[in-house]
Formats: sequence, C-alpha cells, structure tokens
Amino acid sequence: MPPSASPLTRSAGTSHIRLRVLAFLCVLSFLTYYDRQCIVRAQEDIQATLRITDGQLGLIFGAFWYAYALFEIPGGWMGDKFGSRLTLTRIVLAWSLFMALTGAATGFVSLFAYRFLFGVGEAGAYPNMARVQSRWFPLTERARAAGLLWLTARFGAAFAPIIFGHMTRAIRAAQLVRGSGLGSWLTEIPAWRLAFVASGAFGLVWCVAFFLWFRDDPSQKLSVSEAELNHIESGRGLTDFRHHMDSRHWQRLFTSPSLWAIALYYVCGGFGWSFFMSWMPRYMKEVQGVAFQDSEWASAWPLICGGIACFTGGVLSDALVRATGWRWFGRAIFPIGGCVVAAAAMFAIPYAHTARSATLCMCMASAAYDFGQAASWACIVDIGGRYAGVAAGFINIGCLGNALQPSIGAQLFNAFGWDVLFVVYAASFLLAATTWFAINPTRTFYEDK
Repeated sequence: MPPSASPLTRSAGTSHIRLRVLAFLCVLSFLTYYDRQCIVRAQEDIQATLRITDGQLGLIFGAFWYAYALFEIPGGWMGDKFGSRLTLTRIVLAWSLFMALTGAATGFVSLFAYRFLFGVGEAGAYPNMARVQSRWFPLTERARAAGLLWLTARFGAAFAPIIFGHMTRAIRAAQLVRGSGLGSWLTEIPAWRLAFVASGAFGLVWCVAFFLWFRDDPSQKLSVSEAELNHIESGRGLTDFRHHMDSRHWQRLFTSPSLWAIALYYVCGGFGWSFFMSWMPRYMKEVQGVAFQDSEWASAWPLICGGIACFTGGVLSDALVRATGWRWFGRAIFPIGGCVVAAAAMFAIPYAHTARSATLCMCMASAAYDFGQAASWACIVDIGGRYAGVAAGFINIGCLGNALQPSIGAQLFNAFGWDVLFVVYAASFLLAATTWFAINPTRTFYEDK
C-alpha cells in the first residue's frame, strides 16, 4: 500500500468522502438494473415488431445472464490488475453502447447478440464495486454500504418499467405532433427502439463524472481528511495494491468451499428471484388479467420492497456482527431466514385469486430473499480480501440460475401451467438456504489454514 499523504496535504477536520464514493456506486447500481429490466417492459412491443416467440424471448432474457456469468471473473481480474476507476469506466461505456444497439435489433439473432454483448459489457461491474468497498470502507460498514447498493439496484429494476413506459409514451406523443421536414423520419421508428437508444445515453454522463473525480484508494484522494483515512485504514483489514495473483492464489480461488457455496446460493436463489426480472408482467397479464401498460406499478412493488429489505438487512447484519462478534451468525441468519420465507411466499402465489393478493405475495417473496442480499455481499468482500474483485467475479457464476430460468420458466408455464412453476421457485429458494452451512466469512480464500 502506498504511504498516506502527509497531514499537511490533507483537508482539515472530518470528511465523509467515502459517502460520495458510495453515492457514485449507488447511481451505478441503479443503472445496471435499470438497463437490464427495460427489455421486460418492452417485451410485448418487441415480440409484436420482431415476431419473436416465447421460447426465443426466454433465450434472449437468458443471453445477458450467460454472458454476465462467463465474463465476471475476467471483469473482476481487470479491476484487480488495472484498478476499478479505469475498469468501471470501460464497463459502463461498453454496456451503454449495446443497450442503445438493442433498439436497432432486426430479429431474434441480432437481438440475442446485442443482449449477449450487453452482458459481456456489464460483466465485472459488481466485482469492481466490491473492490471499491474493500478499499474505501471498514469491515463494520460493509454490509450497510452493500445494503444501499442493492437497494438502488432493486429500485433501478423497479422503476425501469415505469421510466421506460413513460419514455415510450412520450416518444409516441412527440411522433404524433412532429411535422414534416428534417427529422420526420423519426416518426417511422417504433418508440421502444428510440427509448433504448435514450436509455443507453445515461451511462455516458456517469462515466465522465466518475473518471474525473474517483481514485482507487482513499490515500490517493487529498480531500479525504486524516481522521477519515485512519478510520478507513484501521478498520478494513490487510489491503494492498498488489494486482498479481500467483498460481497458488488462483488454485485457492477455484477450490474455496466458501466461494463455491456462495456461488451455489446465487444459482438457486437467482433462479427463483429472476421471475421478477422476466415473467412477472406476463403472469400478471395471463393469470390476473392486468395488461402490460397497467402492470408497471404492480411489477415495481416487489422490487421496491426488495430494495428496502436489502438496506434493512445490511444495517441489521453490521449491528449483529458488532454486538456478538460472531461473523457467521451475523451474516448467515439473514439469507437463511429470508430464503425460507421467500419459498413460502412463492408457494402461496397460486392461491392468490386477485391481482392485489398476488402482488402482496410477490412483495413478500422479493423482500424476504433480498433481506439477506447485503449480508451475502459483505461476506463476499470479507472472503475476497485484497482480491475482492476476482472473488466477486467467481461467485457470479451464480448468474447461471438467472440465465437458465427464463427459458425453463417458459417451457414450464406453457407445458404445465403457472402453479408448477411457482413450486419450482419455492424449492430453489429452500436449496439456496442450505448452502450457508458451508460458508465461512471469517477467513479470506487465500489465507493459510
């Protein structure tokens, strides 16, 4: 670790620069899930315009997650080697490009390719956010910070249908009143296409602001006061700037029981949770009789409740770790309890006979699962240590659950009905809960036993 700057070169008094860092990460977290979820709101228009079947749409939903899972380790490794400042800027620029190009798709093949490349571009975003957390936050603040990150992520997913829906309606309205002449060709383009292009531009603004302001370590930022720097460095454990992982560390990464268990947790939990990122509006339309354009808030509420649960669980996890000193209990109790409750709520959905009662069950399932999200993420940062980026990239092979579910889900509800699908979701949450008995957050994956 490079030596801290002299107190004479630092800002006087007490600073809270790490909170500004967290604000940047929260905006980024919002954008990641906003951009992922826009296609769920647009699925009816896309199917009508491009003549895509349910099976093909399931593969398109999964394309992002397959690419995301495959390229998470390279994305995390890039952050550990080149720093999160440069890597996150590259990531956001790449995914914003392919988000915009989604609006240019001409059929199944091109849309699948753009969604796959969108996943390649976004891969590494959360591993690099984990790396930033490991350097900018002491251990006892990590679950709380993770809670805010996941709150804004869920809010991004929750408000994506609402924002994207308003955006497409505004574009349609503008097209109706646009006169002839320069730009009249825009009236011939479906509004959903232009909305994807506009959404892709949001990330460009973030990139410029982040790259100019952020630094990879608080010791490199002179606006961080001496008091804040000491608070961060004394509480974050052993951290250094070495970016090289030798063969021994790579071997331990791929043989860590804790990391494999967390990855399996995300495979199983992500399979159940990804219903909210794929087929939820379709279920509301076919079973509860709520049209896509009328289901924006019904689709948002489960994710809003999940976001609030992320933050609440993070605050309580940090408090429990401080109070008991027992890190496994302070982390594990939230995802274990949350998955059990989520399973029960998913199992209850087929017995909901109104849109309101179905939405309430979905809110309970989403909030319960997300109650353990911050504790899980803090655990990854703890186990990853100075290689938190690579460790977070590794466990994100758990995104295979998110990738498989849309296609499997389409086959299940078309062949057997929605009731069977919700039983499968409930079972996946129960399996996720069992993985926590193999996780040890008190030791880094590369630490000698």
